[in-house]
Amino acid sequence: MKGHAPSPSAGRLVNYHVPAVVALLAALLPGHVAYGQQPTNAFASGTGPSPGQVTLMEQFRYTQLTLRDAPAAERGRIREFGLENMVHVGLLPELTLAAVVPVAYRDRRYEPGGREEDLGVGDATIFASYRFLRHDFSPLNTLRVSALGGAQVRTGDGPFTGDAYNPLIGLAFTAIIDRHGFNGDCVWTFTTDGVARPLRAGESTADVLRYDLAYLYRLYPVEYAADTPGALYAVCELNGVYETNGDNELLIAPGIMWEAATWALEVSAQAPAWRGISNRAETDYSVVIGLRLTF
Repeated sequence: MKGHAPSPSAGRLVNYHVPAVVALLAALLPGHVAYGQQPTNAFASGTGPSPGQVTLMEQFRYTQLTLRDAPAAERGRIREFGLENMVHVGLLPELTLAAVVPVAYRDRRYEPGGREEDLGVGDATIFASYRFLRHDFSPLNTLRVSALGGAQVRTGDGPFTGDAYNPLIGLAFTAIIDRHGFNGDCVWTFTTDGVARPLRAGESTADVLRYDLAYLYRLYPVEYAADTPGALYAVCELNGVYETNGDNELLIAPGIMWEAATWALEVSAQAPAWRGISNRAETDYSVVIGLRLTF
């Protein structure tokens, strides 16, 4: 749920049959309605910033992985400390441009003994989001669906790159019904090249399908008012990655998020719900702390 404040026109376009005082109230509320509500670990949502607005999202992510299906000399534990730098720019009411650039430190411990450390920049992801469906049931309730298109761009930085330029397409939706929020996305990446011994999804030569589904429940406030300072959400996500080499991993991610008009703070943890992996490392768990700022 990105903390995007509504544009002045957003409240007026919600429903012409709503009394003016109600529409004005909706426009004055912080950005909790359809202007944010993107889950922490999702690729995208059906919402986006208003034209001229910029949302900066910084996520610190700690992940522990285990490489089991590999030659004995390569097996072992991997710890990664990552900072994902994300920016979303509102170009038009329906069009958003986004970029993600991760920076990571990797500490790899081998079962036979030995240790390897790396610091570098992962492959960047650049994409556009076009919202082609918007149906507002009331000032607070909505359904929005967006089409995604872009590419994963190689940085060539050591072990953190898939060493390719990979096109991607996808869909994302957001639905808000009173205190309940629903988000989902599916993104297909056409892999043009990869590394021989990948550790993470997307680094091999296989195509990748990423799929996310989330439910959000607004714990506070029960009802919005013009002076509501923010909203507290409980979040539960399912985050999956399928690769055409047969690898498939599904993570469950409970979390919590506070979203105000121009900023949001989020905390989440991921753990395996189901997996079948034989070509890369398995995720043991992840912990994520994120901050979002809208300008």
